[in-house]
Amino acid sequence: MSAGTPDQGADLAAFARAREGLEQAYQQVPDEALTYVPEGEDYTLGGLAVHVTDVLLHYVHVLDLMKGANYGEVRALDAADDAKRQRDAMVRDGFGSAERPGVFRDMRAAHDALAARVRAMGSEEYVRPSNVLYGADATEPYATRAADVLGWVTDHYNEHIDQVGQLVERWKQSRT
Repeated sequence: MSAGTPDQGADLAAFARAREGLEQAYQQVPDEALTYVPEGEDYTLGGLAVHVTDVLLHYVHVLDLMKGANYGEVRALDAADDAKRQRDAMVRDGFGSAERPGVFRDMRAAHDALAARVRAMGSEEYVRPSNVLYGADATEPYATRAADVLGWVTDHYNEHIDQVGQLVERWKQSRT
């Protein structure tokens, strides 16, 4: 992400590179490792990719709320629908080779939706804050800009790139 004043174009490019990096990291993950849950972890190795999709969808929703409220205060609650329940199950249980293409197709679609929201913004809107209450119990709003959101999800991709490689190694060691 750009240091100092946010640069929408550079930030979008970093966001795209981060998604590509995560997809490349998953190319080294054998299908049989997608259901691996290492000791001390909550998510399966495959489930991390679904978790990333959830985060992307969450922030698409946040940006839509912010814009819809003309950047006034909003409360961000994620839908508890069948699609979310299915993603939660995949995070917990992983998935097989047959589901793999769909998981990454869904991730790209969520990524593209977030990128489209940001591309549609003018530079002033990109840095305009909205007070967001994250979750049903939040009492203190958090000043959030689209620039912040893009930075957070880019960092999130990058954190999981390293984690995927580490978990593949742990999976290999668990098999010996």
